[in-house]
Amino acid sequence: MRILHLFANWKWTGPAEPAVNLAAALRARGHEVLLAPGRPVRGLSCRVAEEAAARGVPVREGLRLSKHFRLLGNLADRETLARWLADLRPDVLHCHTTNDHLVGGAAAARCGLHLPVVRSLYDGEVPGGGWRNRRVFSRRTSFLLAASERVRRETAARFGLPPERTLRVEGAVDLDRFDPGRPLPDLREEYGIEEGDFVLGIVARMQPRRRFEVLFDALDRVAGDVPGLRLLLVGRGTHMRRVAVERARRGVLGERVVFAGYRTGDEYVATLALLSAKVFLRPGSDGSCRAVREAMAMGVPVIAARVGMLPEIVADGRDGILIPSEPEALAAAVRRLALGAGERDEMSAAARAAARERFDLRKQAEIVEEVYEGLAGG
Repeated sequence: MRILHLFANWKWTGPAEPAVNLAAALRARGHEVLLAPGRPVRGLSCRVAEEAAARGVPVREGLRLSKHFRLLGNLADRETLARWLADLRPDVLHCHTTNDHLVGGAAAARCGLHLPVVRSLYDGEVPGGGWRNRRVFSRRTSFLLAASERVRRETAARFGLPPERTLRVEGAVDLDRFDPGRPLPDLREEYGIEEGDFVLGIVARMQPRRRFEVLFDALDRVAGDVPGLRLLLVGRGTHMRRVAVERARRGVLGERVVFAGYRTGDEYVATLALLSAKVFLRPGSDGSCRAVREAMAMGVPVIAARVGMLPEIVADGRDGILIPSEPEALAAAVRRLALGAGERDEMSAAARAAARERFDLRKQAEIVEEVYEGLAGG
């Protein structure tokens, strides 16, 4: 099949990686796949295009595809894309964000090919009822793929989508990459981590809304109970000093707080491999909570707040712990895992098993392929 993916952004953020990974997995299954990303700011390179090319996905540039709605830009993109579609004649047009859905849906209607339009929805919350969402979901969606079952069900009800034209498709990760059994760099000396330490980690952009104050308050409560406790902070952000650095200096943990910075490639995977447990208190730009799935694939139990789609990812008491986003609850969960090595080991094995069964990128591609075939055949 010939599939054109649209992604209205040039930055490597939010749903960019899931969209590109899916395109690559479909190409590996023998399909003719093309990706059209957003145009970067003058003087900068398109990170989405670079990552797609690195995965062997052909890229077609020439659309603006701004992340946000721009009337003139969208109208120009609609005309350009309609010409592309008439020339390429794809079997499916796959959209990944609201603005590329607006452009793609309009172009598909304009080109006269009766082209199916598939939309992936990565958010943990139901889209709002504004005119843009009403237009794309009610009038321009042949099939909806949602990462959350609750979001799938409620989105279909809000916009009048027939249930048979919707499907929950689990978020996926590259299980070959996130494999705790493969050789990885040893970063323990760099991070100052010793054998026997309980390493609690958080992977997040350092912004106030990610609830860092809850994390530090909780660890102040539990630090005296866990002598080998280490906190590994992975990421960066414009508010890093205020929300993390200054707060760490005032806290009980002191030098036991380690700032790993922004890590990529095998260094990121090796960092996850050092964690005894991971904390996730609030989703960021990626509502599908990919960082949680990656940690589980590495066999890391996750302490997650009961927000968004996290309760659909983490099985409370089996492969992780679900909590209200409060310091007392987080402190209790950290204490439970730090002092209960046997239960922690069981959760680690269960997390890895759940990831292998549910988050396989190849399995995701097979499911999406079946959706495409049904649309093309119908």
